[in-house]
Amino acid sequence: MFRPQIQKSRVMVGLMILVMTMVYWATNSYERKPTYAFDIKKKTVELMEVSIETLRSEVIKRKINSGEDSISFGSFLLGPEKSVIQTTSGSLISKQSVLNPDFGAMIVEMFIELEIEKGDQVAVSYTGSYPGANLAVLSALEAMDVSAVIISSCGSSEYGATHPEFTWIDMERHLIENKVFSNTSSMASIGGGFDLGTQLGTRGKKVCESSIYNNKIDLLNIDNASENIKKRMNHFTSVKGDLSLFINVGGGVYSIGDSILRSSTPAGIIYPGDFPSNSDETVIGTFLDMGIPVLNINHINILSEWYELPYPPKQNYHYGAGSLFYSQKQYNPMVILVAFFISTGTVLTVGIISHSEIKRRMYSSEPESLL
Repeated sequence: MFRPQIQKSRVMVGLMILVMTMVYWATNSYERKPTYAFDIKKKTVELMEVSIETLRSEVIKRKINSGEDSISFGSFLLGPEKSVIQTTSGSLISKQSVLNPDFGAMIVEMFIELEIEKGDQVAVSYTGSYPGANLAVLSALEAMDVSAVIISSCGSSEYGATHPEFTWIDMERHLIENKVFSNTSSMASIGGGFDLGTQLGTRGKKVCESSIYNNKIDLLNIDNASENIKKRMNHFTSVKGDLSLFINVGGGVYSIGDSILRSSTPAGIIYPGDFPSNSDETVIGTFLDMGIPVLNINHINILSEWYELPYPPKQNYHYGAGSLFYSQKQYNPMVILVAFFISTGTVLTVGIISHSEIKRRMYSSEPESLL
């Protein structure tokens, strides 16, 4: 019995599957567009990758370790849990997570929200605890052509820049000498308890002092809280022009306060008036009282969740491909159009073939003889 293509079961089932597939493809499609400042974010990621690779070569040259990564990119930079320059406890996961070059793009995103622009000046305070976050900040500053007055601390919590042979101060200087970054510390302290490394032994203090002196940085050596903060603020405000932002990375005792203040101070952007401040206690409080916003790089798990960065880090993570770089809008018009043409084209094709078969059948059949 003659049946055109359109009436055959296998053809009908095939058309049904095809149309359902096209509908599924169209309804689950997304339109992907680069986010604002896409090029700057990409440049920041590249700079951070270059900085890590530059430090990798030096680490291997100094025979500190093999320079190989473990679970996260750049993890060779993380020192041992215990060290002569190790000040307090620390989170290994957080230290690994901030080595993600996309963390630099996150800093750019926050700069944009804060309306930081090319030519602006910012103040920065960081320690050796988060070498990855420090590199992210320096990369973002470089990519956006923002100048910074920086005060560092040599000491580090567990798993930070705890290699005595290659402190954070040494790392920063090496990157400056290799022209990776243009911003560098102009003052540094030992860090840790009372900013004088009270948790450290004599050897640890000497390592940090030598690192600071050898890299020709002014030593900040004041244990009195108010005097230490005053010295820091005088240094920060000594630059010509106004400061647009204060960036704090890690847990410097006079920058953010003791463990109680550190845990209660919000992560990310803090605008004046958002958080109760006391200028007598911390540098953060002083800047907020001056009406200058603060960017607090702490509570890494929270920041990672906000900006959709992996925490803990993933080995197969692709840099420069997440929501910091691309926005996704459901229903991609091009996909919908293609799916429509494929569906209608296939149905029309089967219909035309069936029509031709029917027509051909009609003309080829002879009339039955009448008896």
